[in-house]
Amino acid sequence: MQVIDNIDNNAVGATLELSDLYGCKVPMSVKMIGGMPKSRTVEFASLEHAWCMRRMVHIPRVGCHRSIVTVSNMQQSFVTTQEDAVCFLQQFETNGVFASWSRINEYYPALQITHGPKNSHNIGLIVRFVCSNNPKANAIREQIRGIAADRWKHEGDKVSRSIACCFWLRHIPNCTSYDKGLRHLARSKYRNNAAICNVLVMARGWRLQTSFAACRMVTSTRRKTADIYMLFLSILGQELEWQLRTEILLAVLMAFHRRLGQQCLIRHMSIDIFLAVLVPLLDTKQSKRIKKYFAQKL
Repeated sequence: MQVIDNIDNNAVGATLELSDLYGCKVPMSVKMIGGMPKSRTVEFASLEHAWCMRRMVHIPRVGCHRSIVTVSNMQQSFVTTQEDAVCFLQQFETNGVFASWSRINEYYPALQITHGPKNSHNIGLIVRFVCSNNPKANAIREQIRGIAADRWKHEGDKVSRSIACCFWLRHIPNCTSYDKGLRHLARSKYRNNAAICNVLVMARGWRLQTSFAACRMVTSTRRKTADIYMLFLSILGQELEWQLRTEILLAVLMAFHRRLGQQCLIRHMSIDIFLAVLVPLLDTKQSKRIKKYFAQKL
């Protein structure tokens, strides 16, 4: 049984790489309303960072007006600039304010997020804690924005200014497309991390179990979809196993390539006939996935 600890990644035997909280880069394009360019690729520190930003936080809007009461009870107004929007998105990347235990501690006590070890193994707890729908999280965000506004006023810190301008939640109910969105981000995570691909391949046939359903900072929707998500990981592991068999993958891709496979007899076969040859070696689900894979490539 493969254990994936998504609470604080301190469980004995937990596979850190598969955890959504684990520090691994997840590249994703994020829109910036009213800005030029209109989107930016962000290498989020973990899947949890990408998901919280995508689902919970307002997309940076250039020209947006915000009014903040600082920790010293002074009201301060901000107008978001292009620089603010870009800088804010960078705070979800490795070593950004929302992806570094030392940097978040400047705005909010890290000890109140987790009492356990603070490292890349549980870096996603930061955004999970400060970007939740929990009423306490709203007070935390107000405190972070207040401190950020004070730092901008007294020190001219551009990072703090970007947080004061852009760190606002969307205040929306649980997404109906939760499962689809999470799968999209998960694929990006695994596609860009060889270590995670290897773990999934080696774990084929093992029963995957996660502990994040017991985490108080996880929404009820995610608790309900925990089993579906773990099943998706198992299926993805089987897909990766086939694609990571280099000698088979290269031969097949070259055969079906428009230029390299021009003289190859296998190219004259239909996909159905081709799969009929592979069926004895693959289970039904794998053959369907391979058919879908080639349908997208050809």
